[in-house]
Amino acid sequence: MSKLTEVLVRVRGWTEPQNVPPDNPFKLSCSLGDPAQAEEISAAWGEEWVLPELMDLWQLSREVRLYEDVDYGQWGLVVLSPEQSATRTRLERETRPEDFRADDVVVGELLGDQDLLVLAPSEERDRRVLVALPLDSRDMWYSAGRGLADFVTRYVDAGGDKYWERGSAAEAT
Repeated sequence: MSKLTEVLVRVRGWTEPQNVPPDNPFKLSCSLGDPAQAEEISAAWGEEWVLPELMDLWQLSREVRLYEDVDYGQWGLVVLSPEQSATRTRLERETRPEDFRADDVVVGELLGDQDLLVLAPSEERDRRVLVALPLDSRDMWYSAGRGLADFVTRYVDAGGDKYWERGSAAEAT
């Protein structure tokens, strides 16, 4: 079983909203959708190459909602479906060409703000997963991990806390 599968199986078992971490006053929930089919991914992305780690995620669940604030919707992460991801990626590449590279993929949105989760295969080591800020240039984006499995594991282990904001890029990995 892959690291990504292990962590998603862990949250799939949640049946009721939880106060995680314990000092968080909000009720948070995690949910996974049905797996995406290869045809769905291909229809969304066309001829564009899809990263294997993203294919693995979508084949586990078309859409993932992690640590979503069930009362107000102001916290959590939504991992976008293949179609939503492709649409949002194209939009960001068109509207922010100085920040988004041709191989960047918008994977998710952080609820309550306008930050985006971006897979950045042309970046090195610690910056392969970035949290893109809506008003800041790419060099100001947070480094959030070496890969998608690393990011999801750390995010789940942090109880939905934005661990990447706690320090420098070196501390985030």
